Amino acid sequence: MGDQSIDELFEACLAGDRDDEAAWRAVTALHLLGTREVLDKAVELTKSADAARRARGADILGQLGVRPGAASASFVAERLQALLRLLNGESDPEVLRSVIVALGHLREPAGLRAILPYSEHPDEDVRQAIAFALPGGLEDADVIETLLRLMRDSDSDVRDWATFGLGTQSEADSSAIRDALFDRFEDEDRDTRAEAVVGLAKRQDLRTLPVILDELEREVYGVLYEEAAAHLLGLDGAKPEGWESWRYVEELRGHFNIHDHANSDYIA
Repeated sequence: MGDQSIDELFEACLAGDRDDEAAWRAVTALHLLGTREVLDKAVELTKSADAARRARGADILGQLGVRPGAASASFVAERLQALLRLLNGESDPEVLRSVIVALGHLREPAGLRAILPYSEHPDEDVRQAIAFALPGGLEDADVIETLLRLMRDSDSDVRDWATFGLGTQSEADSSAIRDALFDRFEDEDRDTRAEAVVGLAKRQDLRTLPVILDELEREVYGVLYEEAAAHLLGLDGAKPEGWESWRYVEELRGHFNIHDHANSDYIA
């Protein structure tokens, strides 16, 4: 798409359905351009009477001017103003999802606080967008309470994102957070369970130890349990080169002086 004009990229990003890959490639190209012209055209889309065009405008604004490995710092005030204006009074769930995700990328405190009331929206995709957007920005009491509530959501994807957000992306720590993560050990969704174990291991909570050992001794196990083991071993979640599951088990047993992990006496 390198030879396409801005007008052609906008035409491409509005073509097809919501998940059209070519449309998303055009959105990415517009992000990388990040010019004032792209900003102005995206803002105009957010004012459209058509929901799909409003959503696409938010998609563009969310990461306008982004660069590999770095969040966008271009036109922050203008983008925030346009997204908050769109959020105010919007009722279409798809547009709400796009705006919330965009505000999550922007990471401005005013934008993150503005999305908190939507954490109890009836549409699970909107709630999932909240769970995605909140971590990595504010870590005040309202944000933490919102994520704690979303960790108990009826939708497994919402629980998974909220558990990942509060458990792994956030540095916040308290007995309430730890207990909420521990509660997810019984979640019916395996991804949510694994994210909870990683989050609790990151906080050096030894209630994770028997679960990690049990999982790593299975013939098939989730790679997140290696990450959890690395946290307990003080490796900051990074996997040492050449390590396999047996090595983690061996190191955990030695580190915590465990001879029989069926014995629960070592659990803190």
